[in-house]
This record gives sequence, structure tokens and C-alpha cells, in this order.
Amino acid sequence: MKPRLLWWLGTALLLLAVHTDWNVPLAAWVFPIFLLRYARQVPVRRAILMVGLSLLIGQLFWLGVTGLLFVLSGLLAFTLLAVLQTTAFLADRLCADRAGPLRTLVFPVTLVAGEYLFTVITGFGDFGALGSTQSANLPLLQTASVTGVYGLTFVLAWFASVVNTGWTEGWPPVKRTVLVHACVLGLVFLAGGARLLFDAPTTQTVRVAGISPSAGADKASSEALERVGVKYWRAEEVSAADPAAVGAAFAPVTEDLVTRTRQQASAGAKIVVWPETHARVLERDQDSLLKRVGAEAKQAGIHVELAYALYTKQAPYIRNVAVLVGPTGEVAWTYDKTRPTPMEPMTPGPGTVPTADSPYGRLATVICYDADFRDLTRQAADKETALLLVPANDWSGFGTLHAEKATFRAVENGYSLFRHSTHGNSTAVDDQGRILGHADYFRTDQQTLVADLPVQPRTQTVYSRVGDVFAWLCLAAAAICPLWTYKRGRTGKR
Repeated sequence: MKPRLLWWLGTALLLLAVHTDWNVPLAAWVFPIFLLRYARQVPVRRAILMVGLSLLIGQLFWLGVTGLLFVLSGLLAFTLLAVLQTTAFLADRLCADRAGPLRTLVFPVTLVAGEYLFTVITGFGDFGALGSTQSANLPLLQTASVTGVYGLTFVLAWFASVVNTGWTEGWPPVKRTVLVHACVLGLVFLAGGARLLFDAPTTQTVRVAGISPSAGADKASSEALERVGVKYWRAEEVSAADPAAVGAAFAPVTEDLVTRTRQQASAGAKIVVWPETHARVLERDQDSLLKRVGAEAKQAGIHVELAYALYTKQAPYIRNVAVLVGPTGEVAWTYDKTRPTPMEPMTPGPGTVPTADSPYGRLATVICYDADFRDLTRQAADKETALLLVPANDWSGFGTLHAEKATFRAVENGYSLFRHSTHGNSTAVDDQGRILGHADYFRTDQQTLVADLPVQPRTQTVYSRVGDVFAWLCLAAAAICPLWTYKRGRTGKR
């Protein structure tokens, strides 16, 4: 097959693999094969340039036009990710042939090392991890309970490396390698299947409802803000405006959410979750809102996780908060978002994940983008959380990505997770990654997600105890690889 065709096939499959709205998980297994083959057939400089171009196109493509602001703010970061991933293809080209029986491991360890370095250097979470494309592959997904998402990246990259090596060298020289790989891959899927079968979640469940305001309430609030002449995303402008007029403009949404909270409580929900920042509250109105919701919670005997943008009089004039009100009517926690996106001009919270005991197990929360950061979600596991609540706010074309990542957090840490997103995809998953509820904001007239989630004090997963040890081992192996293969080359070993 001609190099040019290999590049086009690899790039096309890459785009299918990473685009979250219509990704094809199988493409993530296949596209590295063609790009590895291409990198081995063309001069090194061309391989670096063209493979790097493919990967950069892929990173920007999955963000899409709707993520333009995010692309602009993170362009350098995602260029770095493409460079780090390209390094894995270059390492395969330069080092694999000198690595002897371990030659098929050069690409996977270097790719995992690059993806992990990206998270350490940029603070963008685990964006771009190849393994995250496999959130629907339940047997393979269980690997995350030991290695995190990077174990899945390793499996996919090793498969591509083995296939490419067989393609290059033919069957006889690699048959032992192929058999070893097939056995290990079979054990991975067998272990995942056994975990699904023999460690099934408890039958003890709690009904959780995620609510969003109606289109009518949104429209009424928007029209009122227009009359006041205020843009809600300009926090300083909101804080400087007439508080009575702005408070009245925000009221249709909060009133609607309070009403829907009452309705879901009457329908049997024990926990009600509001979406991130869809409600907007002036600091002066916060206490009265919490008292109203507290009265509703006490009367119904439920927990309510309110999430809203809180406008203050001090710079940066806005906080992104989640407040849990318990069945006593009292506030159990107030949490400020720890990891604002590049588009959120607000002061981050202190980074401590709050917890609260309930009849259904221990509850915890983070907000939206926070769930992309494993250090935060592992805090919840360390505190024996049974259910993590994640109020969120996405945008068209991007919500699927965050929903998929939330699945990994549940499996990695061994708890159920309820992610309720306005302007995106809401999901409810158990600790093994089964989707027990899903709602798409853009495909419903009124987004409401109701799910019965298993809750119990879970035995900590291996990953929740050891963290990213697997990624660090890959990083160490990738660092040693050039020195080791150079030494083997000097002594004439193959």
C-alpha cells in the first residue's frame, strides 16, 4: 500500500475515532496501524511532519467549530499534545527494531507517557487520551479500575503495534509475539467480564432526578435581562446594575427549578440535582433561595443539590457553586468549582471535595470540568463516597465528550456517578460504567433525567489506592527506551 494512501486512511480513521458526536470506537483500534506503517515507510522528517499534522487535525476536529473559544485558548496546549503523541510514532520508527522481543511495547509505553505528560504540563485533564474512546466497551473499561484510562490507551496502542509489526515482518518472525499479545488481551477482556459478572453492583438503589428549567422560563429570563440591558455573562455588568431589576430577571429560572424540584420529590426522587450555572443568583438573594429550597427539602425528606452562578460585589464578581441542602433543611456543603474552564473568569475554589452522609451512602460533589481531573475524583473515593453528583453545563457538540469521561471516573474510583448537564448530555452510571440513564438537552423539550443508582460503601479500586502508577511506569520505560535500544544497537543485538 502506498504511503500516501496509508496517511489518508490513518487520518480519516483518526477523525472517526475522536469525534465525540459520532465516533466509531473500532476506528481507535485501527487508525494507529496505518499511521505506524506510514511512519516506517517515509523519511523521518516527513513522518514527523505528516503524522503530527494528522494528530493536530484530530485534536482540533473533535473540538469542532462550536468549541472555537476553547480551541483558541488552548491551541498551544493541543499542539503540545499532538507533538507528544507524534513522539510515540517516532519512537516506534527509531527504537522498535532495536528493542528485540520488546519491540511492540515501544509505541504503547511512549504514547501513554506522552498523554500523561500532557496532563501534568498543561493542567487540561486527560483530554486526548486514546483510551477514552472506549467508554462503551464494558469488559475493556474495567481495566480503568486498575490503571485508569491510560491502561486502555496502552491496550489499543499495543494492538496496533503488534499488527503493524506483523505487517512489516510477516508471520514467522512475530508469531510468538502475536500469541503472547493475544493471550494478554484475552486475559484483559476475561478479567473485565469476570468483574462485570461477579462484582455486580448492589440492588440497594436511590432515585436521583436531574432537572433543567423549561424553555419558557429561559425565554422569560432572557427577555427581562434584555429590558434591563444586562448580559448575564458579563459579571461586573450584572453586579453594577439595579439589583431589584436583575433579581427579577433571574427569578423565572430559579422559580421554575424550585417547582420542578417539588414535582420530582412528589414523584419519588430522593436526590434532586440542578445543572451548573443555568440558575443565576445575586448574593443578596442567596439566603432566601436556600431557605425556600430548604423548606421543600425538609417537607419532602430529600437532598437537593442546587448549582448556580452566584454574582457578588467583589472581583471577579461571580462564583460557580454547588450547594447541598439536606432533609433537615440545612446546608450540608457549599462547593466552589475547582477547575474553571479557560472561558470562565472566576476564582477557583480551594480544591477540597465535600462529602455528606445520607441514608443512601456518602454523597460528594464536583462541578462539570472538575470531573476531568482524576486527583479531585479520587478524593471522593478516599472519603468512601457511594455517589458522586456532578452538575454540569456544556454546549452543542461537546457534551458527549464530558459524559464519556465521567464514565471513566466512576469505574476508576468505584462509585456511582450522576452527571446532570444543561446544554449537553446528562448521564447516570454505576461503578462498572453501565449507563443507567441518559438525556440529551438538545433532543428534549424539557430535560429531566431520572435514574435509580446503586449505592453502597464500595471496596476501593486498585486505581483509587495507587493512582497513576501505571502511567508513571510507562513514563519511566519511555525515558529508558532510547538509552537501552541505543546500547543494544551498539552491541549488534536485535
